[in-house]
Amino acid sequence: MLNKFSHTLWLVAMLFVCVTTNCFAQSDFSKFEIKQGKGEFSQAKHFTFLKRAIKSQGEFVIFQQQVYWHTLLPVKSELLVLADGIYRRNDVEQDYQVLTQDKQINQLLAKLLSGQIQNSDWQVTAIEQTSCYLLVPTLVQVAQMFKQVKLCRNGDSQREIVITDQQNNNTHITMTITTKELSQGDMDAVKLTH
Repeated sequence: MLNKFSHTLWLVAMLFVCVTTNCFAQSDFSKFEIKQGKGEFSQAKHFTFLKRAIKSQGEFVIFQQQVYWHTLLPVKSELLVLADGIYRRNDVEQDYQVLTQDKQINQLLAKLLSGQIQNSDWQVTAIEQTSCYLLVPTLVQVAQMFKQVKLCRNGDSQREIVITDQQNNNTHITMTITTKELSQGDMDAVKLTH
């Protein structure tokens, strides 16, 4: 009986701490949003079994939550991250091939890249004295792939995303936005019309 009482007392104390420190407050990610824009990215994949990171760089176009991800180096490839699927085309292929049609994963990646983060998808911890957040997925299927995501903002033009998977491999992405004005060609690039 005493054990149940002490457990209840502990829960009440934690709830009180959360209420007084605003634990349940929604984080404001509006400054991370890229409703439309284009720019350049660099990406480094750090695998636990390799000494050196695998690096790539390229360009991107974002329109709403549709992302065109064009890798230029070391190997050319094109990705479309859409709500209904992730599609890939390499330098020799004309048509996009489906990589995944897992709606939860697709939407989550599109939201991360476009900065349209929803509090309901994550347990959010603000990293003190920085413009960074640590995000732990709340969706079971996503948590099976990602352990956490660190999301940082450096002014209006730069975003950093560090994705840690369940094997402790990290993917570090730096996105530099060069313009928020899109041409018709840019908007066509984020559509599955090719």
